[in-house]
Amino acid sequence: MMITHLILIAKGDFARPLERPLLVTYPITLIAFGRSKLPAHRELMEHYQRLLRRYVRLKIHKLEESKHTGLRGLSDEAAQLRKYLKPQDYLILLSEAGPLLTSEKFAKELSAHLDRGTSLVFAVGSSNGWDEKLKQEASSILSLSPMTFPHDLARVLFCEQLYRAFSILQGMPYHK
Repeated sequence: MMITHLILIAKGDFARPLERPLLVTYPITLIAFGRSKLPAHRELMEHYQRLLRRYVRLKIHKLEESKHTGLRGLSDEAAQLRKYLKPQDYLILLSEAGPLLTSEKFAKELSAHLDRGTSLVFAVGSSNGWDEKLKQEASSILSLSPMTFPHDLARVLFCEQLYRAFSILQGMPYHK
């Protein structure tokens, strides 16, 4: 998949490419529970958001963790998340319980979704995990690692992997 698309301008009986190709960016949404507590995590998020701008219109929704615990807390968080979903969204929950993908396989799957025009929404849960009903409703579950990470670090890891995926698709030297 080539991220940069050449736009042709018709002139007379022929078309010529623009001198500077226009860059098409893809909309991707990240929904995350909780606030980043450490300045280092916020700085890393800003860093990857800057890098991703050439490929992605990344919209991030930061939601509050439920004040309740147990099933009620999970249900409350699922209800909050659903408010940000549209019927056509392809929801991918990030969870250590999901399947593991290599960076190359993630890039390939991302490319397939973008080629189909899929409206991708990734979600990072709170420290409570995910509501069972929401897991069943989700289009997919993806693991960044079989290990458990704090949600603010999981956001950073996801954005890094998203940037790496686009670098792979573009043949950029970032991914070695």
